[in-house]
Amino acid sequence: MENRKLKVAIAHRNPLVCAGLEAALKAQGDFEIVASQPDYECAGTGEAQLSSVRLVVTDCATGLLLAARGKGTDILIVTHDERELSIRRAVELGIRGYLLLTASLEAVARAVRCVHEGGTAIEPAVAANLVSSVSAPALTPRELDVLRLVMSGASDKVIANRLGTTVGTVKCHVKSILGKLNVSSRTEAAAVSHRRGLVPEEIDSEAEAVPSEVRRQTVPRQPEVCF
Repeated sequence: MENRKLKVAIAHRNPLVCAGLEAALKAQGDFEIVASQPDYECAGTGEAQLSSVRLVVTDCATGLLLAARGKGTDILIVTHDERELSIRRAVELGIRGYLLLTASLEAVARAVRCVHEGGTAIEPAVAANLVSSVSAPALTPRELDVLRLVMSGASDKVIANRLGTTVGTVKCHVKSILGKLNVSSRTEAAAVSHRRGLVPEEIDSEAEAVPSEVRRQTVPRQPEVCF
């Protein structure tokens, strides 16, 4: 029976979450925790050890980093980050498990089994955010540049100087941004952008910035949905 246990590594940046996940999965009886560290890079677990198992339960930043490096390990993210851009990056990198920290221990165990068997475990709230992200009008790269400066409180004149354009062009960009975000003011635009994680530099997870290499685009897989 011991040989049939599912081997799982836990590498979560939050030590309390890491300990809780380990205890919860061990209590299920059908999991073998191969490695458990709050931070695999700092605690000495190492990528080689994580890659030796089929599935890693981790935070968003670590999960995106492992997926971007193409280690071939299945990943289940457990995080507080439900922003659209974080979720889209995870899907684009082929990550098939994404749960929020509010998920029950039973849901986490169920998701681990599902991803381990080749399925997808995406929490309904996360899936809803992903659908909203796909269906919403996309901002252009220049509009994202403008939005980033709007979020910092910059005036149209300052934005124009920073981007090397005219105030009139900035006003046009701002008008387009407000329309695409379905808001009526710059303050609302900043709030929506922060909530949805539209500006890449604003994305973080577990108080750790997501490395730039995770911005590499990949073709998402289309596995069976189990959650």
